[in-house]
Amino acid sequence: RAVPHLAQAAGLKRHVEFSKCGTARMLGLDSALKQGIFTTYVTLWTSSHLLVYSSRLSSAPSYNATSVVLLTETVKLILAASMYVAYDGSLREMIRVASKEVRVLLLYGIPALLYAMYNNLLFINLASFDPGTYNVLIQLKIALTGVLYQILFSKQLNRNQWAAILLITLGCMCKESGKVTTFGFQANLSSWFLLFVQMLCSVLAGVYNEVLLKGSDSAKRGVTTNLQNAFMYIQSIVVNFVVLIWEGKGSEAISPQNLEAIASLKVLSIIAIMSTVGLVTGFFLKHLDSVLKAVASALEVVFTMLLGFLFFGAPLGLSGLISGLLVGAGVALYSRPVPVLVAEDELKVV
Repeated sequence: RAVPHLAQAAGLKRHVEFSKCGTARMLGLDSALKQGIFTTYVTLWTSSHLLVYSSRLSSAPSYNATSVVLLTETVKLILAASMYVAYDGSLREMIRVASKEVRVLLLYGIPALLYAMYNNLLFINLASFDPGTYNVLIQLKIALTGVLYQILFSKQLNRNQWAAILLITLGCMCKESGKVTTFGFQANLSSWFLLFVQMLCSVLAGVYNEVLLKGSDSAKRGVTTNLQNAFMYIQSIVVNFVVLIWEGKGSEAISPQNLEAIASLKVLSIIAIMSTVGLVTGFFLKHLDSVLKAVASALEVVFTMLLGFLFFGAPLGLSGLISGLLVGAGVALYSRPVPVLVAEDELKVV
């Protein structure tokens, strides 16, 4: 015998069905592990932005940024090796698998090179664009991530996700829109091209790294997430060391003044947080995806903006408030399932 409300539903011609609703499944974070990874990722990156900002104030001692990056990558490698020994196998086993998987190790040279290009293009592009314009335009990589994710993974983003990416992009741009100057939009074509290349490096490195981390064949051969992270950090150390020597700043990196500045509590905290977030990023791409990583990056912009206002008195005007609303709406929309229309004959009454 049919229950009344089911019988009523059977008389409908179309039915709207939603799946994975509720706060526990927001943004597709349907497990405690995914929620923990997402929250930790945003918290660590926001903290690092605030620390780096405070370490660059005029009252703080100056330091060579590339040397800090090298130390951070070294700590990441140590942490990845330690986690491998703790969860995956012995150090001898790690070396044995790594020696057999030289091809996978070399593959990580591609994202390492892309990230190095991104960091170097940062300085080149800031010579062509003022910082406000640069910060506005670089946020377009969020939309670019969605496009490449759909192309490379052959997975269709639904209309809510596309609308969410649009809102998040607009929100990030609105945050810095008041700083846009005429100079930025008069930059020559080559400068705009280099800015696009920089965005492309960031997005491709993230997506490429995700492909490597989710490669089932590597996992079957014993190349765990921790070992893959170690491969990435080894390549990053090599690339950044070459960059340091190429720029002729090797002596500056080992100077007593630079070492003293790096030994300060603030810079050591930056190294510790950036090292931890490096590992979290690996697990983020393993268990989530590059589109959610773009959403997390948008949240970092908003949280950094609000906390910067509270801790450092950074300006927070109408554009900042609008930015927060746009990004918040985008995150909420991204988590909203698309209604699936079910035909009348698909409804079963028992």
